[in-house]
Amino acid sequence: MSSRRDERAARSLYRAFREDKPGRSRRVGIDVPRAAAVVGQVEFIGYVTTHRGKSYLYLHEFAEGSRPMMVAGKRRGQLFLVGGRFKFTARGITDLNAAGQAIDAPSRYKVVKR
Repeated sequence: MSSRRDERAARSLYRAFREDKPGRSRRVGIDVPRAAAVVGQVEFIGYVTTHRGKSYLYLHEFAEGSRPMMVAGKRRGQLFLVGGRFKFTARGITDLNAAGQAIDAPSRYKVVKR
């Protein structure tokens, strides 16, 4: 995929998820190591983001079979989610079944207004 196409896709995902226009784009360099240590499987993840100027805490419990591995590179700031059956959508993290279809499991995530 071209960098312009990547940027358009990223802006579209931002708009869909954050329900807001993206601000000025910035490039974020990602140094992917050739080898990394597998730390373990990710059971759940929490992150804070904003929607329409309000801050929310998202807590997502991965479905069995959808859980990614957490791997660490040697350099500072190198922690990655690798594998698993999920994708990031307008709803946030969406677990997928073996056929690649979204698993509709509202009990697996929680949104908390901060």
